[in-house]
Amino acid sequence: MNYTVIVPFYNEEKNISSFNEELLKNLKKIDNKKTNFEIIYVDDGSKDNTFEELKKIKNVFFETLIIKHRTNLSQSAALNTGIINSKYDNLIIMDGDLQNDPNDLSKMINEYEKGTDMIIGWRKNRKDNFLTKKIPSYVANFIVRLFSKSKVHDHGCAFKIVKKSAIDDFTNWGDFHRLLAARLANSGYNVTEIEINHNNRIHGKSNYGFARILKVIIDLLFLKFFKNYKRQSIYFFGLFSFFSFLLALIAFIYMIILKYIYDTSFILTPLPLLVIFLLMIGLIFLFIGFLAQLIINQDKVNNKSDTIKEKIFLKKNN
Repeated sequence: MNYTVIVPFYNEEKNISSFNEELLKNLKKIDNKKTNFEIIYVDDGSKDNTFEELKKIKNVFFETLIIKHRTNLSQSAALNTGIINSKYDNLIIMDGDLQNDPNDLSKMINEYEKGTDMIIGWRKNRKDNFLTKKIPSYVANFIVRLFSKSKVHDHGCAFKIVKKSAIDDFTNWGDFHRLLAARLANSGYNVTEIEINHNNRIHGKSNYGFARILKVIIDLLFLKFFKNYKRQSIYFFGLFSFFSFLLALIAFIYMIILKYIYDTSFILTPLPLLVIFLLMIGLIFLFIGFLAQLIINQDKVNNKSDTIKEKIFLKKNN
């Protein structure tokens, strides 16, 4: 099999050299006549010298593409850029902070080649702060398992191998990387989990915390919606909007009947507020429908060519 290794970076200048060295060391152990690798490093608009450090890479044992975003978009946007520029169907995705251990590559590839659509790591002995990282992760994973068909313990693990053809089935909205295993499981793909090492972060800091729980809930709602209504979002929400407007119209007609036929005042009744409430609900549903349709139509906006500031292709050393 042939593999594309995709690694997003954001403010990881102090980790570049060590990570690249560890990655190459482990890929060379696996490299043989039946296996080819290419590497794609994506700098997601770092504010430090991450891109300058990437440009210093000299020992190129595999074809390497270095891409820099004009601005910080998101980890998912960086992964999308890597996916779009990849040439192989088997994608190895991992973080570049060395918390994902490149020594696990061989084990993960061996498991993947037994026949699965996705292999994802399980950081069972996670080396992170219990309060700010582990608890939010436990809660988020519990919510994902509760509302999806996935039985994975660690949906937030960035270390995974997946078929590009499987990812191509999806619209990559929001932070799609967090729910990729759940999305594949919900669509009938085979997802396998394997225990991996997890190292302490030496340089830099993670930006994830309790806010992840809210993001997971929002993404789960979109997951449910996109699976069933991604082709007709405006019609789905428009239906709720129509019924809200219809009920508002009925309530308004009833108010007119009370006033002009029965000569009864409706001012002190809840009817005026009900009409206003139903009209607002209808407008909200209509707005959500338009917004969802806009997201669907612009699902690859983060990967337009104008988001990429620079590309550097490093040829394999002979």
